[in-house]
Amino acid sequence: MKNPFASKDLSEPTRRRVELAIAVAQERLLSTHVDHALRLIDLVGDQVPFEDALGIYTRLLRLTDDESRNITTRALAIIGERAVEGETWPEPAAPVEVEAPQEGTGRGFLRQIRQRLRGRVNEDLRRWVELAAARTEVALLETHVENALNFVEMLEKELPFTEAVELYLEALDVRDSIAEVAYFMTLTRLADEILPRAGAAAERNAGVRAAAEERRLRVVDKDGG
Repeated sequence: MKNPFASKDLSEPTRRRVELAIAVAQERLLSTHVDHALRLIDLVGDQVPFEDALGIYTRLLRLTDDESRNITTRALAIIGERAVEGETWPEPAAPVEVEAPQEGTGRGFLRQIRQRLRGRVNEDLRRWVELAAARTEVALLETHVENALNFVEMLEKELPFTEAVELYLEALDVRDSIAEVAYFMTLTRLADEILPRAGAAAERNAGVRAAAEERRLRVVDKDGG
């Protein structure tokens, strides 16, 4: 993780709050990952062993080794807890070979997914995995946006909102392609809260004109009286 304070002039109490906020953000992202990894396992469990499904998930999302390990450990723990409670253990399925992601190929995201799935995978399974991966990416974006908004609120007296969002993205080391989208999504949410609604300026101008006309009429009535 990058040092989020390298170029920021923040007070020591604020730095401590940012460190706690980073930990909260990381936990939210981990929870989002685990939730969607388990959903993928449930979706393809009758065709793919859960270990392979986790491998597919971590490769499709281009996770680091540490991220993959944390998500896999948490997901397996939940699977184990469910198995103990239900006294049912996952049945083995035919293994699926998953090719490691190729960086810098220029392929579109969904095309990369198709290229990474190898072996005896039927077309329905391919479509399911593509849809599940797209749903996961959007869920992660939404989590990034919520986290970034928390940073904006926490740092509103210390930093402009644009710098607060950038601080979040740098602190979490969000890859560039995701960071740019998350940045603009966060600012869009802020725009909905901060910018005046459409027509508000016209209403204000109409109110000013009405008040001026009322004052003029009072002056006319006074002069006429």
